[in-house]
Amino acid sequence: MTKNEKRLVFPGDEVGMAEEWLSGKGTYEDEGKIHAAHVGILQYDDDNLEAKVEPVNPIVEIEEGDIIYGVVEARKNSMVVISIDMVEGSSRGVKEDTEASLHISKVSDDYTEELENEYLVGDIVRAKVVQAEPTLRLSTIGSEFGIVKGYCSQCRKDMKYEKNKLYCPRCDIYENRKISKAYGKIKLKRKDK
Repeated sequence: MTKNEKRLVFPGDEVGMAEEWLSGKGTYEDEGKIHAAHVGILQYDDDNLEAKVEPVNPIVEIEEGDIIYGVVEARKNSMVVISIDMVEGSSRGVKEDTEASLHISKVSDDYTEELENEYLVGDIVRAKVVQAEPTLRLSTIGSEFGIVKGYCSQCRKDMKYEKNKLYCPRCDIYENRKISKAYGKIKLKRKDK
């Protein structure tokens, strides 16, 4: 194997010997041989004497400042738990079971007395990541953040944006929520579990 070689490798492919190279990112060592840990492009780093595999289609790593879309999974007195489905600008979803919290103080510029007036379980939310480590924390402060798709608290059907509130034509009721100015403009579907 030449040090300038770049080729597609698959999990388990032998990419080098431990006496020549260190096991770098995306590789592992087994019995003196270095193997690819995932599908990717094999690269040799002469400076660090590492064999590494860069993923072809890597999992999205959520970082502070990212804009995410997710589903409200639970609502408590002072926070909402949101299951993150995707990061804006990425063509790939995030790993399963990626959850974040949205504290009542990060819902709106205005004073928020109760979360039940802002989010319901099942609502799809656009939010900004304000902390990535050790746990994910979100904010929906600003007009561009909040619910982008909401469901009626009575019949669970899609709601329409009308008169600065959400309206359910089936139940003929209006509901207050923290609504994004992007409400209804983004094509999203709720995942069936």
